[in-house]
Amino acid sequence: MKPSTLAVCVTIIAALIIGTCGCTSSSNTTTSSVATQHNAFLENYLAAYKNEIYSNSTQVQAWEVNWINSTSARVQYTIKTPNATVNSDETLTVFLTTQDATNYVNAMNLTAYSLAKTVYSGGAYQNATGHAPQLYKEYQNNISFYEVQYITQVDNLVSVQTAKQLS
Repeated sequence: MKPSTLAVCVTIIAALIIGTCGCTSSSNTTTSSVATQHNAFLENYLAAYKNEIYSNSTQVQAWEVNWINSTSARVQYTIKTPNATVNSDETLTVFLTTQDATNYVNAMNLTAYSLAKTVYSGGAYQNATGHAPQLYKEYQNNISFYEVQYITQVDNLVSVQTAKQLS
C-alpha cells in the first residue's frame, strides 16, 4: 500500500470513528440516558426553586427546565407581577465540593460585577437541604435599567442568571 493511500485510509477511519462517538446519536437517546443520571441534589433544588417561584410570584407565565448534563440544568421562567413582567434565563451547576464551585466562580470574568450579597436569607437551597449554606455570594451586573445579570454561589451550587424586565 502506498503511503498516500494509507494516509487517506487512516483519515477516513478516523472520520468514521469521530462520527460515531455519540455525535450522531439521536436526541431521544441522549435525553433519556441523561435523564437517568441527574444529580439528586440538583433535582431536589430545582423542585424547591420551582415551588419558591410559584409561591412568591403573582403569576408564573412560563417555567421550563432543560438538563444540560447530569450536574447542570438551564431554567427559563417568566413571571408577571402587578408592576412588571420579568423573564429569567439561568444555568445552574452543582459541583463536587464548595471549593470546586469557588474555583469556577473565581475563574469567571467578574470585572463588570459587584458583590451584592453575602448573607443568605432563606429560600430554595435551605428547603432542598434542610440547612442554610455555609457560603453565599451573589454578584450583580446591571446591564441596563431593564436587564440584570447575576452570578450566585451557594456552597457547591453556582447559578448564572440573566433577568430582563419585559414590560
